[in-house]
Amino acid sequence: MKAGILSDSHNHREGAEGALRRFLEERVDLVLHLGDVCSPETLAGFQASGIPLVGVFGNNDGDRQGLQAVSGNGFHRPPHMPVIGGTRILMAHAFDELQAEIGEGGKYDLILFGHTHRTLTMRVGRALVLNPGEACGFVTGHATCAVIDLGTMESRILPINGEDAAGGGVSGGSATRGPKR
Repeated sequence: MKAGILSDSHNHREGAEGALRRFLEERVDLVLHLGDVCSPETLAGFQASGIPLVGVFGNNDGDRQGLQAVSGNGFHRPPHMPVIGGTRILMAHAFDELQAEIGEGGKYDLILFGHTHRTLTMRVGRALVLNPGEACGFVTGHATCAVIDLGTMESRILPINGEDAAGGGVSGGSATRGPKR
């Protein structure tokens, strides 16, 4: 099973739709959104795609009912701990929301967070920790998303809209940190 991951859309519909195009190209089975969508209209194209959407609310997500409507009630308060395709996932918008759960080392296969707007892919014990960066591209100047194969746990950070993901490209791996500055 393959999942598309994005975060921090911040009302930037073009970025969210660009991520959706990447996810359709990659033939993902599921989309995970790590919060700060802001306006539900940002995700309007996801409904028509037929790809299930699971998300967590971010600190800028005021219209929670609207997000539930566009996601088929797929958004949750963080931390959210789904098991998808046998993979134990811990997801939140901000890393701080994960602290209590991370203390139980070895409990999760995949730990996801956003909020920082910066890409991160690394291993902590056996868990893959991933931040897909920002779908909006406002802070770093690079709109990014991620794709992960939940069977092999191989991940990649992808540029949105064909741009260079981080001044030279960012490809995932089990111990790759985002852009070097």
